[in-house]
Amino acid sequence: MKKNILFIALTVASLFVAPLQAQKKGLESINQHDLKQHMLFLSSDELKGRDTGEPGLEVAARYLAVQAEALGLESADPENGYMQPYVIEEKAYNWENSHITIFREGADSILNSESFYIFPPTKEEETIIEGEVVFLGYGINDEANNYNDFENIDIEGKVVLIMNRAPMNKEGTQMQFDHQKWSGMQNMQFKLPALFQQGAKAVLMVFDPKSGFHSIEDQYPGAVKFLGKSRTLKTEEESNEMQGMSSHFILIHRSVADQLLEGSGKSLEALQKEIDKNLEPHSFDLEGTRVNIQLQMQTTDVVVSNVFGLIEGSDPVLKDEVVIYLAHYDHIGTDGKGGVYNGADDNASGTVALIEIAEAYMKEKKRPKRSIGFLWVSAEEIGLFGSQYFADHPLVPNENTAAVINLDMVGRTKSPEDAESTRSGLTIMGGDSIKVIGGLQSKVLMEINRKSLEEMNLVGNYTYNDLNHSERYFYRSDHISFARKDIPVLFYSTGTHRDYHMITDEEKLIDYDKFLRMTRFCYKAGFNVAQYKDSIEVDNPMSGW
Repeated sequence: MKKNILFIALTVASLFVAPLQAQKKGLESINQHDLKQHMLFLSSDELKGRDTGEPGLEVAARYLAVQAEALGLESADPENGYMQPYVIEEKAYNWENSHITIFREGADSILNSESFYIFPPTKEEETIIEGEVVFLGYGINDEANNYNDFENIDIEGKVVLIMNRAPMNKEGTQMQFDHQKWSGMQNMQFKLPALFQQGAKAVLMVFDPKSGFHSIEDQYPGAVKFLGKSRTLKTEEESNEMQGMSSHFILIHRSVADQLLEGSGKSLEALQKEIDKNLEPHSFDLEGTRVNIQLQMQTTDVVVSNVFGLIEGSDPVLKDEVVIYLAHYDHIGTDGKGGVYNGADDNASGTVALIEIAEAYMKEKKRPKRSIGFLWVSAEEIGLFGSQYFADHPLVPNENTAAVINLDMVGRTKSPEDAESTRSGLTIMGGDSIKVIGGLQSKVLMEINRKSLEEMNLVGNYTYNDLNHSERYFYRSDHISFARKDIPVLFYSTGTHRDYHMITDEEKLIDYDKFLRMTRFCYKAGFNVAQYKDSIEVDNPMSGW
């Protein structure tokens, strides 16, 4: 099957070469027809969601390499051509030998085989966590509302059981405390530091009963296969903000919580109702109860590739500097039930845009002063590994990289359905607006960005270009791998929408008018950077932040 898909990919790719070469020069060569043809293939069901380590991702990589060669881009690696292979070490949960056991004095032990997920991801072949258990309600201390689950209880050295969110109304639809920091999964960044600072050995988090969810599989079914795996770059140190934590945070099934609470005579549902009714904590030791969590992993090496092509600049001096366009071409695969996460906007859109932008440069009568690189990276969805590998093993020297321009989700515009969506964290832009992140390291780069927006009659929205934003958008896409090398970056997107990481992120929902404008703008912005006669000075390097 793998060979058949690859043959189809190379055949389809070759069909695009002749018509693409017969178009107008430069900017006008970027058109909706070609955007759509590339999009139809890269977001098709045949590629099975372009998951890391799966045949569909390799097909996409070969397709991009064929396009790079057909357009006449130069390869930077004599051995591998346009491909830059690297290895990801994957450790997957061995569910057959992983379980939670509950011990209670005077009663038989209980073996629970429902799935659970440990953070930070473990690199060990076997992990065992064991200890006495404390129920700590929601695990919060909210001084503004005079509510403290930690009051009069010692959690040091204990395994702490907490619920997600915070005290809720009767229906479970609204928090009684007016603090968004306690909403959704993001509340862990506020809860965990306090729990670990007070000596918790481990934290068991369960979805509160009023949420309607018994496990994370209920709320985020597509994320399960990623939670059950630990991936790192082979021979590289794992990049994980939670890696330094000595304690573990574990997502558990509701049945585990109720089995732990059995000896107390109360269920999790009853405890939540009591807490929410009077806004009074009900924390207590589960005397005589211990939990043993055993996780076994199995290890596999996965070979994946970045794709890179180059256009040499026209200036005898500045051509040694390179402006790199960047987009990730991977997505999250299938749901295991026949559904495909096609990832049309995320990020077939950025991937396709780079093909069209590369063609536009090749059609210019005179190339820009600086050289232009086109980098399609893999494994963004599982940890930005492709961009991290390229930044650590650059095919052009990092000191010669003038700027990196990242395109991630550039094919949609805000719709009435987005406006009515109940999903949190949507940043989708409508009309002439686009999301702009970056430019913080270089005033020159930011000014070129602003002039390019004016030139193309677009408006930059900088709301999310804030290092202290609660959702940390500056750090969440591939440009961050280069910013950490003190290379100035820009990140362009139309924003996250209701179909983000959903099976419904399909080609038919791409707004080709906005997609065309975004692609042409990104071409123009990069061209203006490449043509800039002076140095792209880095006056605020990230290493100094």
